[in-house]
Amino acid sequence: MARSPAPAAEAPAPPLGLCAAWSSHAAELAVPIGDALQEWEDTPSTRVLVAEGLLARLLPGRYVPPDVLHGAIPRALALGCAMGARLLPHHVIAGPSAAWVLLGGVPPTVPELLSATHRSAMAGVSLRHGMLRPDEVETVGGAPMTVPERTAIDLLRYCPVPAAAPLLRGLERSGHLERGAVDRALRRMDRHPGIRAVRGRWEEYLERSAPRRDFLRGRAPQGGILRPRAPGSAQLAVSGAEAPTGLPSAVTR
Repeated sequence: MARSPAPAAEAPAPPLGLCAAWSSHAAELAVPIGDALQEWEDTPSTRVLVAEGLLARLLPGRYVPPDVLHGAIPRALALGCAMGARLLPHHVIAGPSAAWVLLGGVPPTVPELLSATHRSAMAGVSLRHGMLRPDEVETVGGAPMTVPERTAIDLLRYCPVPAAAPLLRGLERSGHLERGAVDRALRRMDRHPGIRAVRGRWEEYLERSAPRRDFLRGRAPQGGILRPRAPGSAQLAVSGAEAPTGLPSAVTR
């Protein structure tokens, strides 16, 4: 007598919860952040609370206490929590939002995401579309984010140099960004549309941030003291500069 086939094993249910679209790891870490998420209307009262540092605005109507955003992982997951059910697996934190995740401070007024697929729009979010190689994305607490050199290129692509420069300087001074890595990334993107303009803005940024400009004007760079190494020499020794962390940035954390 033939045996009836054994019932097929049921596929595991997809993970539930905020940030689950990114990964189960992100969903697990996001639980306390989701508990702290507050939904309030954007009103003059909430704007006052934000200005006084009592609330941090992530998206229209989505707030958290600022002390929740105490590190890169909580900041990345807070963005995912704020997007709720609209978050999709291919949404990658990018541009000013990626810089904010690493540097902290005030969240961008308009969060920025990058996606290689599914052209769509999302209210309150700048959702850009572009190709991403695997080595251009890292995970922070299970949340996908562009690596610092790709973040720098996107800042230069979509922001004027005066707006991008403070974030680029912050990424450099914190040890997350190396100029050589940006140069190599630009060479790999030779065929990308608009890359010539990006390269021009990068050169403008380097020119603006060159120490020699401050030296010739008799001013020291922020956080440092200019000293000629020898009489008549244009080379500079800078003391008091912030030291890099020494840790690689493009890793899974």
